[in-house]
Amino acid sequence: MAKLDYLLSILWLLRSHGKMTAEQLAERLELSVRTVYRYIDTLGVSGVPIISESGHGGGFRLPDTFLSVPLFFELTELKAMEHSALLARHADYPFTDALEKALSKIEHRLQESQLEDLRRHVGSINVLSPSQGALLQPLLRELEQAVATRETLILHYAKSSSSSAQERHIDPYGLIYRLGKWYLTAYCHTRKALRVFRVDRMKSLSLTGRTFEMPEHFSVQDYLSNVHEHQDQVTMDTPSVTVRLQGHTEALDAICNQWFLQPYLVVRRTEYEAEFHIQPDRMMKYMPYLLLSFGRSINVFEPKELRSALFETARDLANYYDE
Repeated sequence: MAKLDYLLSILWLLRSHGKMTAEQLAERLELSVRTVYRYIDTLGVSGVPIISESGHGGGFRLPDTFLSVPLFFELTELKAMEHSALLARHADYPFTDALEKALSKIEHRLQESQLEDLRRHVGSINVLSPSQGALLQPLLRELEQAVATRETLILHYAKSSSSSAQERHIDPYGLIYRLGKWYLTAYCHTRKALRVFRVDRMKSLSLTGRTFEMPEHFSVQDYLSNVHEHQDQVTMDTPSVTVRLQGHTEALDAICNQWFLQPYLVVRRTEYEAEFHIQPDRMMKYMPYLLLSFGRSINVFEPKELRSALFETARDLANYYDE
C-alpha cells in the first residue's frame, strides 16, 4: 500500500471508530507503531486537526467538527490535471470552464509547497491555439446535451467549405474528437442512415423538442470500426488501384491519418513510403487536392493517373490565380 493510501486509511479508521491508539492502528494496518506515529505527524503537518490524548483510555481522534478529508496528490497527478485542462482548452472541449473551476478548488486546498512545485512545472508543456475562426464550445455543449437527452435536432450543414448549407433532421448519437477535429455521429432522417458530421461545418442548430430512442448497446467506436470493415470489404470486392507514395515521414503520417484513407492503407508502411489499395473513383475524388497540399514533401510513384490528376489540378490553380 502506498503512503497516501495509509494516510487516508488512518483518517477513515479514526472517523469510523472515534478514537484509536497507535497500537490499534498499527495492528489494523499491519504497520509498526513508529510508522503510525510518523504518519500521524504527516497528517498534522497537512492541516488535519488530530487530537492526541495521553494516559489510560487515551489515543488519537478527530474533532466532531472535522468533516472534510485533506487532498493528497502527487506532483505528477497535479501536473496531469493541469495539462489536461490546457489540452482541453485548445481542443475546444465543451466543459473546459468547469474543469478549470474544479482545478481551482483543488489548488485552494493544496499546501504552499505543493503549489510552488506545481507552478514550476505547469509551463513545461505548451499547446498552440487552433486556427479556427470561431470557438466551438457553445455548439459542442448543445450537441452534448442533445446526445444526453436524446433530442432530435435541425441542422444546417455544409458538406464542404465551398458548398451551401442544407437542412438535416438528425438524432445525435455521440461526439468524437480526432486529429484536431470534432465530429458527430448521428442518424440522418434525410438519408435514412447513420452519418458522421464535422462540427465546424455546422452553420446553425436548433432543438425540435422531440426525443428519440437510440439503438440498444450502440457504440460510436464500434460503428466507426464497422464502417472501416465495410470499406475494406468494398475494396476487396471492387477492382482497386495501388497508390504508392514516398516522402517525408511527417507528411506521410498526416496522409495516413486521414479518416477516409485509413481503411485502404496496406500493412506495409515504412518510414519514407506508404502504399494504398483504393478504388479509382475515390482516389480521383479525394487524393489530388489532398496530396497537392503537401507540395514537394510527397512524391507519387504510382499510378500515372494520379500523377496526371495532380498536374491538371495544379495547372488549373495556376491559371485561376494568373487570371
